[in-house]
Amino acid sequence: MQVEDIMRTNKADAFIKNITENRVRSQVKFPAEEDLSGAAAAILRLQDVYRLDTADLSNGVIMGDKVGRAAYNDRDYYHTLTWMQVALNRLENEDPKTVGEDEVLEYLAFSLYQQGNIRRALALTKRLAAIAPNHPRAKGNVKWYEDMLDGKDMEGDLPPIINKRVENDGIVERDAYEALCRGEAPKIPPEEERKLYCYLKMDKPFLRLGPIKVEILRFEPLAVLFKEVLSEYEAEVIKATATPKVGC
Repeated sequence: MQVEDIMRTNKADAFIKNITENRVRSQVKFPAEEDLSGAAAAILRLQDVYRLDTADLSNGVIMGDKVGRAAYNDRDYYHTLTWMQVALNRLENEDPKTVGEDEVLEYLAFSLYQQGNIRRALALTKRLAAIAPNHPRAKGNVKWYEDMLDGKDMEGDLPPIINKRVENDGIVERDAYEALCRGEAPKIPPEEERKLYCYLKMDKPFLRLGPIKVEILRFEPLAVLFKEVLSEYEAEVIKATATPKVGC
């Protein structure tokens, strides 16, 4: 009987009450906009490094419009375009809607414009003006895009979307480290590979008693692998000591 009572007890009410009381006393802080922006930036970085598909990512609990908005606020129109496009596609199948279509259309249209897709930006802005006649910027943006096109290329099928990622973000080695994170080590020319070798490091007196095994992996840039520096026991001690401090 006691087990049944415990199983039927609604623990959610007590949990919510606990959070609410601590919230009032400022002991519990809910995620703020800056937390979302930081999380979204991390998602976008992981997406770039591991070449994850936007549609695949959005099939989880991640809402495309929120990630897209964070990218927009960071003036990252490459990611704004991909995430808002996915958000728009999902919105068409949502009931009830989790975000306004007019909001997604405005973000998507502007990011299309920023990426050089003026005709597509115009088409979406006309759609925005149709569903939201009182939108404060839609009609003005329609005229703005039409003036930029000046009657050129306004007929016929829409051209393919251009969405180039800005490469000059201040990280010269970005392509290299992203490839390494994916496990894609750059190939070494055969003539350089023949020069690679292994040796025993004994340049210190104490190393003569226990030399370290070293393997040269490449020369430019220099990359070496130290082997059997730690025993399995020592490695386990380090992991056991570090685990509580990283919250695992």
